[in-house]
Amino acid sequence: MGVDVSEQSEQSEAESQLPVGKKRDQNQAAAAESQTTDMPPVGRIAQLRQEVRVGLRELQWREVLLFGVLSGALMSLSFLQGSALSIVAGIVPVGTGLLLGRRVKSHYALHGFVTGLIGGVVGATLLAVLIFLTPLGAAMQSSLGPAASTFSLLNVWAQLAGFTAFSLIAFCTFGTGMAGRTEERNRKTRDEVDTRGGRLEKPGVIRSADDIRGLSLPQLGTYVSTLFKKQGFAFKDYRFIDKDKHLDLWMEHEGEPYHMRLSVADKVSTGTIESLNQEMKREGIRKGLVITSTEFMPNAAKSAKGRTIVLIDGETLFQMSESK
Repeated sequence: MGVDVSEQSEQSEAESQLPVGKKRDQNQAAAAESQTTDMPPVGRIAQLRQEVRVGLRELQWREVLLFGVLSGALMSLSFLQGSALSIVAGIVPVGTGLLLGRRVKSHYALHGFVTGLIGGVVGATLLAVLIFLTPLGAAMQSSLGPAASTFSLLNVWAQLAGFTAFSLIAFCTFGTGMAGRTEERNRKTRDEVDTRGGRLEKPGVIRSADDIRGLSLPQLGTYVSTLFKKQGFAFKDYRFIDKDKHLDLWMEHEGEPYHMRLSVADKVSTGTIESLNQEMKREGIRKGLVITSTEFMPNAAKSAKGRTIVLIDGETLFQMSESK
C-alpha cells in the first residue's frame, strides 16, 4: 500500500513558482490570522464580553429554566396573600439562588442573573393574567397597602411586576454566587480529604504521656504537626496509608525535607520502619522519623540502626512537648 504524493508535489511546485512578493504577502496574512486567533481579549470590557459568551455557552439551561419558572410563579402567587408578601419576597429569591448555586458547576452569578431574568418575565406574565383576566386583581391591589386603593390595574401590575423582577434578579444573582463559591470550596475540601484518605482532627488537652497514648491517628497527626511547627518545621502535606494504619507527614526544616510516619499501634514493628525506608529512597528524602503514641518492639531499634530514621515513642514525644 502506497501514499499518493503527486498532488502534494504539484502543490509544492506551484507554491515555489509564485512571485516572492506574493509569497511574502501570503505568509504575513497567515501570521496575522494566527495572531488574531490566539490573542486573548484586551481590556476589561473585552474580557467581560468574552466571559459572558463563554458562560452563555456553558449555561445549564435545564436548571435555569426550572428555577426561573418556579420562582416567577411563586412570587406572583404570593401576592394573593398580602400578609405573606414581605416573607415570601425574601424567601423565594434568596432560596432560589442558594438552591441553584449548589446545582451549577461554574459561572454562578451569570446563572443567577439569567434565572432571575426568566423568573421576572414569567412573574410579569402571570401577574398580567391574574390582574387583567381574573377577579383576583383586587386581592393583589390590597397587598400593596391602603395607599394603592386609588391605583389603576395597570399601576398595580407595574408595581408588582417591577418588584418581582428586581427581587429575583438581584437576590438570585447574589444567592447563586454566594452558594456556588461556598459549594466549590466544599468540593475542593472533600476532594482533598478523599485524596489524602481522611482529615486531621484536633486533640484534647495533653497533660501526660497516657493522654498521648489515648489519641486517635488523626489527632496524633495534628499533635505532632503542631509540636514540630513550634520547633521550626514547616508543614507540607499529609496522607493516610495502609488502610489508616499509618499517617505520613511531610515537613521541612531549614530546607531539608522530612518524611514522618505515625502509628498508634500497641507496638510498632520493624515493618513500619522498613516501609518508610523504601518510601524515602523512592522520594529521594534523606531524613525520616517513625513516631508512635505507644512504644516500639525490641527489634525496632536494630532495624533503624545505620539509617537516617529516628524513632520517637509516646513518652519521648511528651518530653519534647514539655521541654519546649
